[in-house]
Amino acid sequence: MAKDYDNMAKSILTDFATDISQFVIGTHLDVEVIENIDTEQQLVVEQLTDSTKRIRINESEAILHIELQLRDSTYKPMWARNAAYHGYLIKEHQIPVYSNVIYFHPNAGRNDTGFYHYSSYGYEYTLRYKVIRLIDIDGQSILKMQAPGLLPFTPLMKRPTGVSIEEWMQECINAVAATPFDEQTQGDLFCALSLFGGIIYDPLLFKRMIREERMQESKYYQLLRDEFIAIGIEQGLEQGLEQGARESTIKNILKFLNSRFIAEEVNELIPELQQITDIDRLEQLLFAAPQVQNLEAFKFMLEE
Repeated sequence: MAKDYDNMAKSILTDFATDISQFVIGTHLDVEVIENIDTEQQLVVEQLTDSTKRIRINESEAILHIELQLRDSTYKPMWARNAAYHGYLIKEHQIPVYSNVIYFHPNAGRNDTGFYHYSSYGYEYTLRYKVIRLIDIDGQSILKMQAPGLLPFTPLMKRPTGVSIEEWMQECINAVAATPFDEQTQGDLFCALSLFGGIIYDPLLFKRMIREERMQESKYYQLLRDEFIAIGIEQGLEQGLEQGARESTIKNILKFLNSRFIAEEVNELIPELQQITDIDRLEQLLFAAPQVQNLEAFKFMLEE
């Protein structure tokens, strides 16, 4: 399942290379994508880079490297992986390498400083790369940029204060609908928005809000259908849309809480969660679950 997110995101980074490059480098600079560089780099410790492009910034060429992380890197720290990528890319191209790590999940990347350094016995090495946590980015400012390639990621960004989850998702959907593209390209964006949004929200929310015919022309459409089936969406629809959404949302809340707190204490909250029938209320708790500092804070929200 994680590979589906990875493949979709890589495709978006390729289809909308200028939007993404401008975003990670800085919107105040003139960034031009010169070419997409093949990522089949078997010499990089059998680890392929996610996106590597040759770019031009204000007349100077550089390599733009982007790693996509659904969650934290577990088998090796991100700084170590980036050190391998940098060494290979500098050897191959002999120009500056600008490296970025984009974290999708709200809990991911909190401890990634984007920095590694040592200095001893006359030797010194410093590695710096940009850490981009989507949850830390103001989603409304991204919508105002009118950069289509960034729209699929807006559901994972910080929504405006006082705006409900459903209202924010509708704003993101409306922004895609307003893009000046053909049905296939808009369908690609709708499919990507739905898939990425499902990382933290109930996928049923997007299935309910985005008409299926808007996505049928997309090259990602079958992938999205397979994803729905894999998580039991079809069964949820057969049992009733509202009940399926409610049960799925409670399940996701418990999943987030169990990943962060003691399972026995989390299980004590199940009866109270099951008594909540308002799906909007549950979705608010779902958004809070990955972000609360401790279980007591979540209990306080539950009792409000």
